[in-house]
Amino acid sequence: MPETKPLVKPEIRTKEQPCTSETAPSKALKSFATCSFPLALAIFLGINLVSGFIRPLKPLSPAELPFKATWECQRAKRFLADAQGQAPQTVLFGSSLMMIPTTCAEADYKKAMIDPVVDPYSSCLASLLIDQDSKKQRAFNYALPGAMVSDHYFIERALFSQTCKPERVVLGITLRDFIDCGVDTPTATPAYIHYRNYLSEEALDAVLQKNLNLWQKRNYFAERYLYLWGRHNEIQKLATKPLKATYDELVSRLGINTKAENLLATAKDSTTSGETPQKSGDKVDAIMAAQEVKPGNFVILPEMKLPWQDNTREYKKRFAHKNEAIFKAERAFLDDLLAYNSSLGIETIIVNMPLTESNMKLMPKGSYDEYKAMLATLRNRGVNVLDLNDSSFDLSCFRDTVHMNGRGGAKLLAAIATHINTNQDKLAGQRNQAQKTN
Repeated sequence: MPETKPLVKPEIRTKEQPCTSETAPSKALKSFATCSFPLALAIFLGINLVSGFIRPLKPLSPAELPFKATWECQRAKRFLADAQGQAPQTVLFGSSLMMIPTTCAEADYKKAMIDPVVDPYSSCLASLLIDQDSKKQRAFNYALPGAMVSDHYFIERALFSQTCKPERVVLGITLRDFIDCGVDTPTATPAYIHYRNYLSEEALDAVLQKNLNLWQKRNYFAERYLYLWGRHNEIQKLATKPLKATYDELVSRLGINTKAENLLATAKDSTTSGETPQKSGDKVDAIMAAQEVKPGNFVILPEMKLPWQDNTREYKKRFAHKNEAIFKAERAFLDDLLAYNSSLGIETIIVNMPLTESNMKLMPKGSYDEYKAMLATLRNRGVNVLDLNDSSFDLSCFRDTVHMNGRGGAKLLAAIATHINTNQDKLAGQRNQAQKTN
């Protein structure tokens, strides 16, 4: 009989007995991975520390900043281009409460489709203003969705100077612009993030150290002391030239026709691309949505019949509490804005914007009284304040609890123009006095 081998009991491996023993190379690889992260972090911090001391990167000029499809970038680019000869005489500031009704009113006034991306002017307001020098009036609509008072200050510091300034600024404000609970620091808004690039570190440091508490300055400190992060635009600019050269060489070798691609991209961005327009209401709502700000995305039609929308839930969040720290900071920025305008001889008209009763009922108890007291204090200081939050703007002027429609926008612009025309001599006297003082 053939010899049979005895059965061998299979080996059962436990967790303590791995299937294969770890080799020396894999151990070395793990060891290297464990050590490489702290090493890379140490190198990064070292480069950042040295760069922070010597600060080798020169801040970019406004023309060199990377273009972004945002309201902030689009408006800055257009204002600077149009101000080359002479700046517009009037600039409208405010949030979407100013932007939406005045844009709708402009479409009604022109009886034509308006694209606020490419047409940021209010010829409706300009036509109502009486100019003693018979100059053609231009009113630039610089209202931005969600803008706080501090945002307008940074816009002015970035763009206004003795050689580039309007005659007057009309600033539309409400309590929301001072206490929005979605904002815990003025250094986190889209406007600040964009316009801070126009200011020197010294100018930023002076105003932020004065107006903000330690927690509100956290973003500023990160940008200032994490030098490589704070100067990412400059680093991007440095990297662009060699990358573009490499790209151009590659395209040339492959024989790709980039001109055809550029023409196609331009056609897509054009307002005459043949794209079927969205419903009118969708276009108005899109202004407040976080999407790319490009021509054709926000077309406003004349005589739009906008259905009523209840945005109570949104404003319950915005008015969740009094947000006193932000209120204090925004008041300080308003004082700085007024002082800066005075130093440049710019007239400032503050407009307390109309609201519905249902919106005001959502405000934290006592907040609107503090806000009104602030306006009264400003008026006593000689600041030009126009209070339009009264019964003359009924519900027929609104499309939701805060935003007016075209009818309300036309009424708003007429009230502003009447106020300017009536007080023209007084406003001119204040401007001349400020110029003599400075």
